[in-house]
Amino acid sequence: MTDLSNYNAELADEETLEEEYQEEEVTFLYDPDKINIITREPTIELLLKRINEEGLDLAPDFQRHANIWKEDAQSRLIESIIIRIPIPALYIDATNEDKWVVVDGLQRLFALRRFILDKELKLSGLEYLTNLEGKTYDEIDRRYQRRLEETQLTVYLIEKGTPLEIKYNIFKRINTGGLPLYPQELRHALNPGKGTKFLTKLAASPEFQQVVELGNNRKMRMDDREFILGFIAFTLTSYQEYIDKRDTFLSKALSKANKLSEIELNEIENDFKRTMIASRNIFGKDAFRKISNYQKKQFPVNKALFESWSVLLNKLSNERIQVLIDRKEKLINLFKTYIDNDKSFLESISQATEKVQYRFSTIEKIIQEVLS
Repeated sequence: MTDLSNYNAELADEETLEEEYQEEEVTFLYDPDKINIITREPTIELLLKRINEEGLDLAPDFQRHANIWKEDAQSRLIESIIIRIPIPALYIDATNEDKWVVVDGLQRLFALRRFILDKELKLSGLEYLTNLEGKTYDEIDRRYQRRLEETQLTVYLIEKGTPLEIKYNIFKRINTGGLPLYPQELRHALNPGKGTKFLTKLAASPEFQQVVELGNNRKMRMDDREFILGFIAFTLTSYQEYIDKRDTFLSKALSKANKLSEIELNEIENDFKRTMIASRNIFGKDAFRKISNYQKKQFPVNKALFESWSVLLNKLSNERIQVLIDRKEKLINLFKTYIDNDKSFLESISQATEKVQYRFSTIEKIIQEVLS
């Protein structure tokens, strides 16, 4: 086995390098004067009014396990407010005046909504007000109801004008919700709109699911939608023009997708589905995976390969795609040769997220050689 093949085998043993498209450390240089965060102290009653009118989103996509507090924990929050114990500040993205999004404090607001608005929480596990055990909001004294409604909470509002990159960093630094937030979850939180709904739609399409099989954990991280966003990003901006860090590049692409017309989205959808079908017809079960003459195991689906192959296949006419299908054995063998013998190419689809030009140009070279 060659040195490069040994290197390939070492990578195969490190599942995190395969399963994850390694994310660069996200750092930003920005003017602190552009951060627009204000402090407010609304009453609980006012916040719940906004929730009831759907002006405060308690079900943002990035909050995967929003309602994981058990009922006794929710009850103790209610108890703390009644006995006037201060609770931590809330952070809310208020850049869209019509629909605020909770950055930090979602579970506290869930508990308040369940108790006061929905009236479905029965207090349990109380430490001080044990006489309220088992009671709903309607069953506690009016003085306690009033205390809950009139309590002011400290809220930090991220206001309009705060740049997207800064908002992203704020989300990443502030969120304390028990489980780590993954990049695509944050992008969804920061870019609500038809683009995010479009990603969800394509992720549910049979054309995509037949070639990209992801476990529940990866779907929960929104990896499926990040795959598709990569396709859209490099469709809207060619790989030759790629200059940003990957995260910024994808965030900007999602922001662009939110502004596309229905005609433009339909065109992307048709192109995407055509490309998924072509990939399945060429690679079968190995679509968007590393394949090697030296490694017989099946590698996980690879984001870098997904972006490169899908975008470059999409540029081809149906006639040229059919030629690749007819010559798929030659294409697959050539692809294996590059995997096994070109260390830079292997790195570009494994560890180095920024070797975008190299991986795209290499796959483009493979395609052209098979077509010629």
